[in-house]
Amino acid sequence: MENALLQLEHLSVSFRTPAGEVEAVRDVSLSLAPGEILAVVGESGCGKSALCKAIMKLLPANASARAEKLTVAGHDIASLSERQMRPLRGALFSMVFQDPMTSLDPTYTVGAQIAEAVRAHEPRLKKPEVHRRVLELMDLVGIDRPEERCRLYPWNFSGGMRQRAVLAIALAGRPKLLIADEPTTALDVTVQAQILDLLRSVQRRLGAAAILVTHDLGVVARAADRVAVMYAGKIVETGTAEEVFYDPRHPYTWGLLRSLPSLAAEGESLYAIPGMPPTLIAPPKGDAFASRNEYALAIDYERQPPLFPAGGTHFAATWLLDSRAPHIAPPRPGAAGVLPAQARPAPGEVLLDVRHLCHSFHPAKNVAVRALEDVSFTVRRGEIFGLVGESGSGKSTLARCVMGVLRPQSGSILYKGVDVCDPAAARAARHMLRTDRQIVFQDSASSLDPRMKAADIIAEPMAVNHIAPPRGSLREEAAFQMRYVGLDPLYLDKYPPELSGGQRQRVAIARALAMEPSLLVADEPVAALDVSIQAQILNLFRHLQAEHGFTFLFIAHDLSVVRYLCDRVGVLYRGRLVELAPTKELFARPIHPYTKSLLSAIPLPDPRKERDRPLCSFDGAAPGPGGRFTETAPGHFVLTDDGKEAAL
Repeated sequence: MENALLQLEHLSVSFRTPAGEVEAVRDVSLSLAPGEILAVVGESGCGKSALCKAIMKLLPANASARAEKLTVAGHDIASLSERQMRPLRGALFSMVFQDPMTSLDPTYTVGAQIAEAVRAHEPRLKKPEVHRRVLELMDLVGIDRPEERCRLYPWNFSGGMRQRAVLAIALAGRPKLLIADEPTTALDVTVQAQILDLLRSVQRRLGAAAILVTHDLGVVARAADRVAVMYAGKIVETGTAEEVFYDPRHPYTWGLLRSLPSLAAEGESLYAIPGMPPTLIAPPKGDAFASRNEYALAIDYERQPPLFPAGGTHFAATWLLDSRAPHIAPPRPGAAGVLPAQARPAPGEVLLDVRHLCHSFHPAKNVAVRALEDVSFTVRRGEIFGLVGESGSGKSTLARCVMGVLRPQSGSILYKGVDVCDPAAARAARHMLRTDRQIVFQDSASSLDPRMKAADIIAEPMAVNHIAPPRGSLREEAAFQMRYVGLDPLYLDKYPPELSGGQRQRVAIARALAMEPSLLVADEPVAALDVSIQAQILNLFRHLQAEHGFTFLFIAHDLSVVRYLCDRVGVLYRGRLVELAPTKELFARPIHPYTKSLLSAIPLPDPRKERDRPLCSFDGAAPGPGGRFTETAPGHFVLTDDGKEAAL
């Protein structure tokens, strides 16, 4: 590509491990024009993050990278030393990492860390100018009340707020190339749409280019100009967003599109690509996808396919495009292979009863953050209750209160009739509360002990509570649970830092499921998972509900997942529950303006409809302590302000 901002030819990246050399990226070539956004999609562990870190030359010591050509804005960086690379990072290109908590220093305020990035690129600015620039960047990425929040620490922020802070740091140097590794994973749909629109705005205004690594195909449809689909370290399909979405040619791309919950018909299980990706210690001889490909040909097991042209700028590495191959029409959602879902059980008695819950934080002197205000709802046995709302609305705080991690300032939480907010009652039922409830935290990197192997992490709850493993030994139980969540038992002896973000999240889910809890509190459990593994986990949750009567408090910002999975949904806005209804009723007839704004921001896997789609905005003030729930339809409640919003 002439005048390309980024030119990469024949890049390979491998990692030396005790088990052998892992070929994470295998002979990848791509280019990027100024002002273009390239989305890189694929399953967890397929090499997306390794590709980005190789471009930034941020690979760990046990990695080796080889490339025939690597230039950015005319700079040949393939042979540059670390000292020569430092001034280029942030000014020439910058990167937003997948996990914001590990990207931020917990001992410095967010404002100080953004200011550090500003001063690194503009050292001549005086202190007031730096502070003004910090507030501009925080406002740019959607952090409201920047003057107040710049004095807070990363652990005072929600997951989505931390991601916005990391994006502000990345934009401080006005880079020509922005590499964003899952930049919207922790964001709610409204802020996700704002960030994606921001990326496009920066790209158009500054002529900057972006590489967007994501597993969310709705995000791809809204933001990307071109798409590269990766599998097992190789690019297997590339083209414009319209070419890949409307005319996919590789069977792996077919599987990704079929796994989307937004395309699933009512009453059907999600399609999940069978099997698991190869470990890449010893890559398969032929096509790495052959063992999972129901349309595989004999040659797929013998020879790797080249990138065949599929028209225009569209290429796909599949032998099905060879002139000698049989013609196979791409499957559609709902076609053969999508199995009927199991019947959902009728909800039983009330298992969890939350009454008038209030909680506030005091993160700094003279700063009070009201996280929850008079929240009340019930969850019945065998029900999946969804909780949605933007980042910082109080969802995770509510989950921690339910699990006893936080003690609310007022209100009560009854679990099986035991008030977990009462220290004496909770102490008397300690064993039941510890074994009968489990939680999957939003941030798998900080919730898993980096010094423990995956096998020990999964088996730890059984060992701590002196529970005999049903399958003989703790290791056998851990291996079973890993297979249950779609992970190969080969990962049992790996530590969390050796796993990708999606793999870590599956370990966290396996740990929670090993106890077979009656109540599972899942705080963004599938946010870090690619669509195929997400489909496996959502089908697993439905199976646990139908077969074992599990009850879920399911917190998510992906409303298409909530619509597919949940029986009822509560909408949180700035600590208040503003709407509560059965899922079908809420999505068909939202009443509160904030709910309408959330639903309007659901990303669609359709580039022609999603690109530049106007969003419903809601700029309402935080709900006050007054107001009441008004029932507008059976089971459908809306927060009204003393009757003033009854006409909503």
